[in-house]
Amino acid sequence: MMGQNADTSRTAFKVFLPWQDEEEEKWLEEMAAKGWMVESVLPFFYGFRKCTPNPLAIRLDYKNTWNKDYQEYLATFRDAGWTLLTTYGHWHYFSINPQNEMVPEIYNSNRTKALKYRRLLIGLLPIILLLVNPLAHAFDFGSQSYVSGFDIGLSVFFLLVSLLVIYSFLRVWIKLIQLQTKHQE
Repeated sequence: MMGQNADTSRTAFKVFLPWQDEEEEKWLEEMAAKGWMVESVLPFFYGFRKCTPNPLAIRLDYKNTWNKDYQEYLATFRDAGWTLLTTYGHWHYFSINPQNEMVPEIYNSNRTKALKYRRLLIGLLPIILLLVNPLAHAFDFGSQSYVSGFDIGLSVFFLLVSLLVIYSFLRVWIKLIQLQTKHQE
């Protein structure tokens, strides 16, 4: 679903979860080919600017921005010809113009690609831990003499968010295991 701010910018609502990074890359490449370059990302909202339609390769990488080697990380991509389009949390959105229809990859093996998903799992773990306490208390209505619809609604919200984060963690973990298994073959 697209919302239009002006002739030169657009906002799109699209749901991608952490294990769906390759689908997200493909969609962003399709948008660039139609003349819309991603310039900002928020949860499920993408900001685009009008550009010349261009067949770009767009790749996502997950890297903690607090790491002491972060500037070196960005320089490595820049030196390899990648352009940083935007960041969202620790997700980095890079683009490159493929030469001779050969699409370059930022990971050259399943082993190195698995490292990205390992970093993502480590990034999801604190979110799960932060949700444990509110979730544990979300349905503790026994000590309350009155339970409002708001309390119940908030409890259901925490439950759904917690289940989504746990499900995301498990899906990323499965993807990691699959890559590690392919590496060993």
